[in-house]
Order: sequence, then structure tokens, then C-alpha cells
Amino acid sequence: MPFLLFQAIRPKTLSVAFSVILLGQLLAWFDLKNIPDTSINPITAALCLLCCLFLQISVNLANDYFDHISGIDGENRQGPKRAIQSGALTLNSLKKAIASFTLLAILSGCYLIWIGGWVFFILGCLSLAGIFLYSGGKYSFASRSLGEVTVFLFFGWLGVIGSYYLQVKIFSWELLIPASEIGFLVASIMLVNNIRDMATDHLAGKITLAYRLGPIKSRGLYVILLLLPFMLLPFNPYSPWLNAFLLPLHLGLAWLIYKRSGTQLNTQLAQSSLLVLIWSLGYLCSFI
Repeated sequence: MPFLLFQAIRPKTLSVAFSVILLGQLLAWFDLKNIPDTSINPITAALCLLCCLFLQISVNLANDYFDHISGIDGENRQGPKRAIQSGALTLNSLKKAIASFTLLAILSGCYLIWIGGWVFFILGCLSLAGIFLYSGGKYSFASRSLGEVTVFLFFGWLGVIGSYYLQVKIFSWELLIPASEIGFLVASIMLVNNIRDMATDHLAGKITLAYRLGPIKSRGLYVILLLLPFMLLPFNPYSPWLNAFLLPLHLGLAWLIYKRSGTQLNTQLAQSSLLVLIWSLGYLCSFI
């Protein structure tokens, strides 16, 4: 059972949460390093990471649950076989797992609310609501072609800027540039997922952005999302110059998206997730 649950949380995508929080903490460290008697609070950094991880796991499990009961996860699914789809997990055990990880997210988030104030209470409530509104019901974000926008806002802006603020206690509009860079890359992961599942999603009434655009235009949007971070680099006040050397990787994935289809897009999805981590590590190397 533990191994089956581990598979259900989609461990290959969890690098996204780590990458987002890493970037937020790197930006905070960069701004604090020249201020006397200030430094990164490791407890805050750790709880930011745990809260983000638990929220992502809860969303992943909730997505499995709602996709199963809505009939999206059928025999023709192109993605990796879900644990509940194969009968390895029951609906009841999956609901317990969702409740457990949601509770862990709340517990780790309580400290963040305590040091961040009422704004983070509101953000926390929105994050919890997002667990169920993302894929639950016919008016879910995913069913209304808002999946890419949702992950851009939550993992890009909220994840990076929120974790930064908890360390520095100051908001700067300049943070929107690095937060948007990684937000575009996270949105590209969601887009690949929806390109892969386009046919089965539509049959179940899930109208994703990929379905609205069609296979060619949605792949074109994927390319745009991969290239947008480089367009923001000249305006980035943190000057992560090493990230410019990542362009060949982005171009390679942009080329491969037109060569791959069906189950091959599972590899594209995993590589896109890895690209998010590499982008954050580019900041780390640039700062060092």
C-alpha cells in the first residue's frame, strides 16, 4: 500500500514544488545577504517547502479521485495507469490519503500564517479550495480551460513571491519577473498533460485549453511558454545570467513536442518537470 500511494502522488512531478520554493528562498537570500544581522530562517524555508509539497500531493490525489468518478480515467487513457484505475487503491483509501495530506498542509501552513499575517490566512484558504476546485465538478478550473492559468498563479506567483515574503517581509513588483519565468514553465507541464489526454478528457466533458486550441496550436503555445522566460531575462533585476545557457534545452523540448504523441508525451512531461528544477538551479549557480 505505501508503494502504491507513493506512485499515486506522482513523485516525478513533485520537483515542481521544490523548484518553486527554492527560487523564492534564493531570491530572499540574495536580497538579505547584504543587510547586517539578517539571514534566511531555515524553519520558515522548510515549512514553506513542506506546505507546498503537501498541497501539490493533495491536488494530485484529488485529481485522481475526481477523474475516476467522472469517467475520465478509462481504458484509453494515454498517461501512466492510475492506482485507483488499476484497482490497486480503493476510493475510500484514496479519500483518506487526500484528507491526510490536506491536514498536513494545514498544519504546516499554520506557522506560515502566524508569521505572515491575515493575508496568508486568505491565501491558505484559497489554496485549500484549489485542491478541490481544480478538478472537482463540471465547473472545475481544469474543465473550464483554466488549468494552465491556475498553476501559473499558484506555483509561479504565489509559491515564489509568498515564500520570499515570509523571509523578507517586503513585497516588490520586481519579483513578478522571476516568478513569471518559472510560472510559464510550470504551465507548460500542465499543457503537455492536457495535450496527451485531449481525447479522453473531451469524452468525459473536460474541456481543457489544449482541446480548445487543438493539437497544433496547443503545441505552439507550449513552445511559447518555454521561450517566454528568456524574453523576461533582460528585464530581470536579479540577473540570472547562467539561465541564458539553458536555451538549447528549451529548444530541444520545443522541437520534440512536435515529434511526440500518445504515451511518448509522458516522457515530455517528465522532462518539462525537470526543466523547472534546472531553471531554479540556474539561479543558484548564478548567485554563487
